[in-house]
Amino acid sequence: MKKILISRRKGETQAAVLKDGEFESYFVERDNEPPKFVGSIFFAQVEKILTGMQAAFVDIGREQNAFMQFQNKNLREGEKILVQIEKDAEHYKAARATFEISLPSRKIILLPTANKIHVSKKISDTEKLRLKNLVKKFLPENIGVIIRTAAENCTAEELKTEIDEFLKLWQEILTVSQNKKKPSLIYGEDLIKKIVREDFFDCEIFITDNLKIFRRVEELAGESEKIQFYEGEELLKNFGVDTEIKNLQLKELPLPSGGFIVIEKTEALTVVDVNTGSAKNIYQTNLEAAALLMKQIRLRNIGGIVIADFINMKTDTDKKNLLEYLKTLAQIDRGKTFIVDMTPLGLVEITRQPY
Repeated sequence: MKKILISRRKGETQAAVLKDGEFESYFVERDNEPPKFVGSIFFAQVEKILTGMQAAFVDIGREQNAFMQFQNKNLREGEKILVQIEKDAEHYKAARATFEISLPSRKIILLPTANKIHVSKKISDTEKLRLKNLVKKFLPENIGVIIRTAAENCTAEELKTEIDEFLKLWQEILTVSQNKKKPSLIYGEDLIKKIVREDFFDCEIFITDNLKIFRRVEELAGESEKIQFYEGEELLKNFGVDTEIKNLQLKELPLPSGGFIVIEKTEALTVVDVNTGSAKNIYQTNLEAAALLMKQIRLRNIGGIVIADFINMKTDTDKKNLLEYLKTLAQIDRGKTFIVDMTPLGLVEITRQPY
């Protein structure tokens, strides 16, 4: 059973998704923090080209320019382009942008600037072939798509409806951009819209303590008995997630075996140190640390490079099994998470694109 809880209190909106009682994902937006733009599309202007790096800084109409790498594309300073934000600005680092625009919906991700078709690995080979043949009928030339897991066993009509809707959205984005003279935001999603798209349709219950959010969800998803208004003051506490939310602020977290992990976020990367504490079984402690680590980077939505220093294991079999376990856990994450490898010093390298 999946439950969605959204609480609006004291200038912040918190969204928690629970699956079978487990804390699956968490998002927070605070009024006093800069807005997040991951996934947003901007009408931009190339400000400076870094030739040796095949990169450029682009003006997106914000205080700070965005950084963008490119290949096989000729750019000139002053050129007007459409870009999408891949990673928000952080500390002294500029936001990262891309030419490769994607428009996610529930069953598909439209790729209006890429001529390719990809299908979720979780879909069977027979179903992959059926879905590929369908989208080829519905897609214009030079437009690509990623077929998501939620599309499995959907009808041709359902798929066509969703593709047509997002082709229309892309055309609207192009039309708006043609009328722009200065760099500015063209298209973006707020937290509520994203939660409804990704989680509402397969949840059993959606609860919020904010009437405005309640009405917005009804507007986006249609009236439904599973949308409920909570009149109390302690929504997250009464559903037992307040403690887990507080844990997201901690650097040190305990493991069942007696060990613990320490999470340190720096400007360049995130470092996770696994410690034995009172634990006696090194391999078991590392497995526990792997599960907690992958859960924490998902819930904290940590992006970029993560270096995990596990307790040293003597056998190659244990090392291999740990890496395979991490790869299995990475598949649960909606963020693009890749387990790179284990270095000769026993450090595991992980990269993750925030969700």
